[in-house]
Amino acid sequence: MENADAPIRYRVARELYNDGDAAKRIEPEFYKNPEVVKWLKLLKPDTPPQHRSMEHGSFNFCLENSLLKTTQLGLHAGMPAVRNAVRYYISKAGHLPGKPYRGRANDGVFIFGCNLLACAGFTDGAVIGFLRESLEEMYGFVQKGSYDIYCGETERAALKNLPAVYRERKIIKSSVVDAHGFCFPLIYDVVGLSGLYAHGDAETDKKIDAVIRYISTDEFHETVADGYGVLPPYHGRYHTMGWDPKYPGWSGVAGHIERCGAGRDASKLLFFAQYVVKYPRARQTKWFGELSDCLEKYRTDGGTYIFPAKWLDESRGYAVQGHHLSFGENRRKRNWAEIESTFYMQTLRKYIM
Repeated sequence: MENADAPIRYRVARELYNDGDAAKRIEPEFYKNPEVVKWLKLLKPDTPPQHRSMEHGSFNFCLENSLLKTTQLGLHAGMPAVRNAVRYYISKAGHLPGKPYRGRANDGVFIFGCNLLACAGFTDGAVIGFLRESLEEMYGFVQKGSYDIYCGETERAALKNLPAVYRERKIIKSSVVDAHGFCFPLIYDVVGLSGLYAHGDAETDKKIDAVIRYISTDEFHETVADGYGVLPPYHGRYHTMGWDPKYPGWSGVAGHIERCGAGRDASKLLFFAQYVVKYPRARQTKWFGELSDCLEKYRTDGGTYIFPAKWLDESRGYAVQGHHLSFGENRRKRNWAEIESTFYMQTLRKYIM
């Protein structure tokens, strides 16, 4: 609170101290912060939209980057400026094709959108309704506990016109997609499902827990290909599936960090951890204990933390891959990495203290 720029001070006041009055006093400075101004503008799409896919993509203006970054900075659904910025997406959520919510008719894309909106605190009926139905369909898949989702040799041989670029990759079975749609848990589900805790009940919590249990196993990490692999043909075309929710460094966090060095994979680990920590089942994994031990090695004698600066670097790309992990500290400040690293640890401890 003494050293940080407005975004971290605002989040500390609002989320760690639960001091609404202090947060209100910081708001005028917060809204003038250059990073807040920049990302709030990127969050609002032009009309008509400036790109064919405003939800999914590597551009900063795509919802999955702009909304995750603004949430990282402390912007949330309770702010009129944020609600105004995303009203295009709120409206879109109310005009989706409907069941199956994780089916091909929705192209899987608004699985991203509603999870992201829930993460930012939006409770609109269309958003929460989509998320509940999405969870219901995903639960129908994960409760079976099956990881047998890929074509065997016979099934692969029967595929027609498989592009050469996909011939070495795992192909998801048509029967699985036909029965369950895009019901494989995605990294976006990890980001957004915790938003249902505030609106749910014991039955909802049980279904969320089942999803987290499904991805928190050796079998999941040993079976699932990076990005899940390739979907069976649809209208004669093959498509890759999307972002898997494997725990970075599941087989050993210390070794993973050592291999990453100061690379992007370490940033991805930090991104994943700040969302998966919200789930009780994830906090019970061996992985989480190892992560906590590894991060403690960056503790200073004064009780603060200093991660390698590259871990908190910013670049264009997907937020879920760790490209936008900064909390907005001015990089010209000598102690910016110490401030961001220490606050990052507080975001984890909020759920485990």
